[in-house]
Amino acid sequence: MQVLQTCLFYIFLMSFVFFLNPVFANNQKAQIKSAIKNQPKTEHSSSDTPQQPVKFETITIEATSVPADPVQKLEGRELRVHTGETLGKTLERELGVSNLSFGPGVGQPVIRGMSGPRVRIMQNGMGAHDLSALSPDLAVAFETMLADSITVLRGPATLRYGGNAIGGMVDIKHQRIPDKIPLNGYVGRTDVSYNHNSADKAGLISFDAGKGIFAIHVDYYKRSSNNTHIPGTALDEGAIRQQFQVEPSTNSKNVIQNSNSNSQGGSVGVSMIGRHGHIGGSYHQMVRNYGIPPGVPGHDSIGGTEQEAFRTNMSQRRYDLDGLWKTYWPSLPRINAKLSYIDYDHKDFDKSVIDRDASLTRFKNSVWESRLEMNHQRGEWLDGTFGMQWQNRSFSATGIETFTPAANIDSIGFFITETVFITDRLNLEMGARIEHQTTDPKSNAITLSGISAPLPLPNTLNFLTYSLAASLSYEILPKTSLYLNWQRAQRAPDVQELFASGPHFSTRSFEIGRLNLDAEQTNHYELGLRYTGKQVSFQANGYYKSVQDFIYLENQGTFFNLAPDPPRFQLACANLRNCLPVFGYQANTANFAGYEAEIAAHPHLDLPVNLRFTLFSDYVRGWFQDETIGNVPRLPPLRFGGEIGLQWTQWRGGLRYTHALAQDKPGILETDTPSYHRLDLDVSYDWKMPNNRKVLFFAKLSNMTNTTIRNSTSFLRNFAPEAGFSALMGMSASF
Repeated sequence: MQVLQTCLFYIFLMSFVFFLNPVFANNQKAQIKSAIKNQPKTEHSSSDTPQQPVKFETITIEATSVPADPVQKLEGRELRVHTGETLGKTLERELGVSNLSFGPGVGQPVIRGMSGPRVRIMQNGMGAHDLSALSPDLAVAFETMLADSITVLRGPATLRYGGNAIGGMVDIKHQRIPDKIPLNGYVGRTDVSYNHNSADKAGLISFDAGKGIFAIHVDYYKRSSNNTHIPGTALDEGAIRQQFQVEPSTNSKNVIQNSNSNSQGGSVGVSMIGRHGHIGGSYHQMVRNYGIPPGVPGHDSIGGTEQEAFRTNMSQRRYDLDGLWKTYWPSLPRINAKLSYIDYDHKDFDKSVIDRDASLTRFKNSVWESRLEMNHQRGEWLDGTFGMQWQNRSFSATGIETFTPAANIDSIGFFITETVFITDRLNLEMGARIEHQTTDPKSNAITLSGISAPLPLPNTLNFLTYSLAASLSYEILPKTSLYLNWQRAQRAPDVQELFASGPHFSTRSFEIGRLNLDAEQTNHYELGLRYTGKQVSFQANGYYKSVQDFIYLENQGTFFNLAPDPPRFQLACANLRNCLPVFGYQANTANFAGYEAEIAAHPHLDLPVNLRFTLFSDYVRGWFQDETIGNVPRLPPLRFGGEIGLQWTQWRGGLRYTHALAQDKPGILETDTPSYHRLDLDVSYDWKMPNNRKVLFFAKLSNMTNTTIRNSTSFLRNFAPEAGFSALMGMSASF
């Protein structure tokens, strides 16, 4: 059935070639030449001879209305300057977004306190399908240098992307499938950067070429870094004593051991492009090796004194097809179809073991995903999209530390969104989605470490989820709009939430899933205000959401000790190297409330430099309805700060100050994180040359005061703080 569905989708996609036969008659360059050729020729004449007016070909520019949902887009200079080693690091300055760091090699975005299976990471509108949603120690399988833009979307519009976007969506745009012919026949970009803290060296080269109706894209990147340097010690010994009731035996100073990493990868894509659309495909592959900071128990030789060091070898291959047809029908102007196959593989191994084939755990994730979207319009008052999304996923985990059994997950969803332009100042957006998911474990039972009797597994788990959303946007004053959002969305439990059953050494935990979990249901309410003036701009929003059957990992207050033979559950930790806190997946009603606010002033002064002043703040608070459970664990603290920016000719710079309060509501049996002050400086020079060539030189000073920062969203906050002072220099050249 899977192969049949895939073939049918592929046939549908390739059928665009037939419909687009006139599309490929002329490329964009030929159209431009034709326009020039058809223009009336003029000759030089005296001032008293009237010249004939020149008639230019009409160009239609397509535009869409600004949605009421909070949308943040990082591109151009801002993206190049803010690009970090991980996706979470790249987006950590965005309002409402935090970095779920797991040592320097891993950083996932946290949106309004939501992460993992509630934040969908996408590449060109299709799922990333790595295993970052499975566990916080697994990296997002994408190199941020490759991105042309990164969009963060929250609120009702996320229903188009499924239940795994219930907390937000991050879409990374990358032109690996060309959708236009380069004007001069070719374009390219090369980036290089160096970070002194970890000696991180990164380089990228990409090239696009096209002629006639064909275009091709190729790119290659490489990144490598040493251990990250920090102020003070890696382990917060006081917090560890509180959490484990034992004394740490070892610690490292001014460095996070085993935090070095390296990665490389590349893409190739080809397309046929015409006036009414395109069809193309691409292949992308990446490999990455990174370390998990030490202090993780087990797998050390008897009598050994060195801390064990776990590492991960990760690889991913992607095959993507994309077709866009701009039809001749005014009521159905655009049809877009996508098909992807992703093969993800990674191994966890002990650094002290020479044989790399002797992995502790091996995870594989093979996914087919298809997506069809049809844009429909009715006059000037209605604009909407109807779509379908199908996904087939095969997940497996093997090895001596397997904590989640293999399973097949199939889902199919249908959605519709509509924007009604009621008046010039009032817009109404509505949406609905229904999705069916089946989860089939590949084994009949699982064996839980420390428990002799196996636990039976069901044959199939079925979940039928739905989402409804509405947004109202009203221009109350010129350049000032007020919006109101409502959403009711559901999410089916993920495989690890259902079936986790064993030690997870990378996260220092023993995880236990729950087979009787129901789908989460979120009721989301949001009120926002925007103002965009010539010298002042302002945006602020407040939101509240209530989540029924909110699924989370709760510290059970017991430990799984490895030292006894056989290992067993106990109330006390034997020693830091040989015990794991037991975490169980629970489902309880949780409430979230928060806000995001920013005001920017860019006064027009009679000065040689242009100044910009920005003040910002964001906050999210999560608590359980049952007061005995307390607070939702691992949420970011309240942040606020300001930035002073200036621009002089091609020079731009900004000095940014951020203050985060202490997180003193960390969740049951979790530890607090202290407050911190952070100072960052960005400087760039944009050198523009003839023929659309330009070079962007940039430099960043991060954490200039070398402050110790413990990330409250991280499982490793007591073992690996954020990087200390770092200086980065880079260049991005376009030709």
